[in-house]
Amino acid sequence: MKKNCLVLVLMCCLTLMANAQGAKYCMTYSDFVAGNWKPVDDLTKGQTKQACQLKNSSNCYSFKTGVKEADQTLKKDAFAVMYGDHLYVNCRNLRNDGVQLDVTGYTQAVRYGKDKVCVMAYKTHDASLLLGLGLSVAGIVVDNSAVSLGLEAAGTTCFIGNEFLSRTVCYLVDKGADADGKYEVTRINDKFMESLLNKDASLLEKYMAISSKRNRQSSANVLPILMEKGLVASNAIN
Repeated sequence: MKKNCLVLVLMCCLTLMANAQGAKYCMTYSDFVAGNWKPVDDLTKGQTKQACQLKNSSNCYSFKTGVKEADQTLKKDAFAVMYGDHLYVNCRNLRNDGVQLDVTGYTQAVRYGKDKVCVMAYKTHDASLLLGLGLSVAGIVVDNSAVSLGLEAAGTTCFIGNEFLSRTVCYLVDKGADADGKYEVTRINDKFMESLLNKDASLLEKYMAISSKRNRQSSANVLPILMEKGLVASNAIN
C-alpha cells in the first residue's frame, strides 16, 4: 500500500514538472489564432530557475514565475497561457455587453472550432459566493469541488469539477480587441444555441431538454453539446 502511494506521488510530481516546464503564452487573440506562442521562460530571461506555477485563488487562476516583471506581463498583458495541455484565458480585458466578466484573473478555456476560444466563467455575482473554495498549491490547482464528472457526448467522457461546470457559463471570444484593448465576448445562451443548432433538431432537443434555464445554459450542459457538434475537442478538458 505504502509503495503504491509513493509511486502515485512520484507520478504526480513528474506530471507537475512536465506541466510547469511546458507553460507558454500569447499576447493577443490574433497571436492565438496565428499560433504565436512563446515559452513563459522567455519572460524570466534566465533570472530564476523556478518553474512557472499555476495557482487558484478566489476562483480565478494566476501564474507565478518568481520574477516580478514576468508575473506582471502575464497578469496584465497576456491574452492566454497554455499550461501543459490546458488552456487558460485572461479575463482582465473581456467584456460582455460592455461589462467585465466576474473573474479578475485567468479562467479555464477550450478551443472552439479552428480559431475561436470558449471561456468558462462564473456568472455575475456567483464568484463572490464562492470565495475561498479554491486552494492554492505550488504548481497545481486543487479544487474542493473537483470530482470526476462524466459528460457523455458522442461516446466521449470529459472530466472536470462538477461544481465548476454547474456554476459557470460559456463565453465565446471570436474577434480581436478594440482600440482600448478590450475584447467583446458573446454569451453562449439559449438564443446562441438555437441559432447554432437550427439545422440539428436532435441536438437542439437535447440541449433544451433541461427545463431550468440556469442549468440549461451552464457549462455542464453546453460543453457536451459543443463536443457532439464537433466544435470543441472531446478531450479538450480532460
